[in-house]
Amino acid sequence: MINRHRFLLAAGFTGVFASFIAIAPADHHDEGMMRLVHELDESRGICFDITGFRDSIDLDVPIQVHTCKPNPQAREDEVFLMNHPQPGNIYNKTYDVCIDAVAVVERGSVFVRPCSDADTQKFDLTDDGELRPVGESGLCIAVSPSPSHPAIRSGRTPEPGVTFVARAVSFAACDGVDDSLKHWNFSAGATAE
Repeated sequence: MINRHRFLLAAGFTGVFASFIAIAPADHHDEGMMRLVHELDESRGICFDITGFRDSIDLDVPIQVHTCKPNPQAREDEVFLMNHPQPGNIYNKTYDVCIDAVAVVERGSVFVRPCSDADTQKFDLTDDGELRPVGESGLCIAVSPSPSHPAIRSGRTPEPGVTFVARAVSFAACDGVDDSLKHWNFSAGATAE
């Protein structure tokens, strides 16, 4: 009889707890990767990437786009949270930084900086996939049409599926950029396979 009572008490508590979770407002944000919709001849995809990797990470240079890393344990420089810690922020928790325009001007670089409430850190991913700084600038984040990987710059042909591709990103007039260079998709949950 006591075991049945404990079971019912535990079941009741679990039900109340589950109900609380279901009605409590969600205060977390899914991690994911900001991926270019068009592959640009890179079957693994092209993702936002903080320049460098682990010990060589460089938070003082502009971000780039890079081959989306296939290894989930090696993606910390490509994983972001949208609208965190504030609405409009694109946050990387490993390095505790947010995407920052510094200056919203055409051909302006995109950096990561400590998160703040600055307007230069607020972005809107539109329904058609343009990543625009909040405001009426007419600019969006676009990918350079030419690859910038060291192997390519030195004249070597990258080996498909082995060599990672990197390209610069900057602000461009949304109306003057090819769709393949400016349409993004935030893939929430892309940190695990």
